[in-house]
Amino acid sequence: MAIKTKELHAKVSRRGPFGVDTGDLGFTGTPGAIFVPRGAPSPAPIVGWAHDWTKGPQHYTDTLKHLASWGFVVVAPSTDHGPRPSHQLFADHLSAAIENTLQSTLGRGSVRADPRRIALAGHGLGGGVAALLASQRTDIDAVAMVFPSETVPSAAERASLIDAPGLLVEASGGTFAEDARDLHVAWRGELVHRRLEKAIEKGLVERKSLVVGVGLADPDKRTHRAVRPLLAGYLLATVGDDDDYAAFADPEAKIKDTVSVTREMLAEEADDLVPSAPPLLRLAKSFIGG
Repeated sequence: MAIKTKELHAKVSRRGPFGVDTGDLGFTGTPGAIFVPRGAPSPAPIVGWAHDWTKGPQHYTDTLKHLASWGFVVVAPSTDHGPRPSHQLFADHLSAAIENTLQSTLGRGSVRADPRRIALAGHGLGGGVAALLASQRTDIDAVAMVFPSETVPSAAERASLIDAPGLLVEASGGTFAEDARDLHVAWRGELVHRRLEKAIEKGLVERKSLVVGVGLADPDKRTHRAVRPLLAGYLLATVGDDDDYAAFADPEAKIKDTVSVTREMLAEEADDLVPSAPPLLRLAKSFIGG
């Protein structure tokens, strides 16, 4: 298994077998971007992507193309990216974009999205929003949260309502470690929690913004290389129905450059932590990047 997993990780670190058509999500009534795998078997699984605070789809273009190249229709709303977004409204926009995409013929007219295979994914605040939406819909088949931060209403408090399997990606020593821990402890469905030793929470973005000087949006290629195969492999194993990638959805499987986090580990680590900051203070930290 170790050799096979290593080979699969190397494979899914590269672009997949499909070309990608990129379009304007505006046809759904929600601004944003859509990425469609050209020539993929139809209907294809759909992934709704939620961006981090003050970001948008343009900050994740290569990551979203990477996912689409492995056979996923990816919808990424460009909404709620002001300094004071409504997290619930963001979740509503993501949900509406998914629903409207499910009713459409995509790409060059040969691909449709599969209503029986719906995944949510997001980065930072978007990871929390993905969990929040998963707690409100019963048709979500997988949730992937990359360095998630807390939301209002609380995604962590509602995680006990989520039956869907989840992937939780955490950066070692990151600002949002407590938010990840709270989601893990409350999550009702099956959960894979992987800690990256060499990743930066804000590093998943792919372009610099006006606030890069204060540490809010610094692209980091090591983070890109670490996160993309975990996302693609996990989605292939869950909504992609590809048993070859089952290890990516197995919390006991060893994956390159990651540590599998268990509840027992979290309990031991909690004994060494100072008392947690109040939820609203932690939420404020997510807005200013720590």
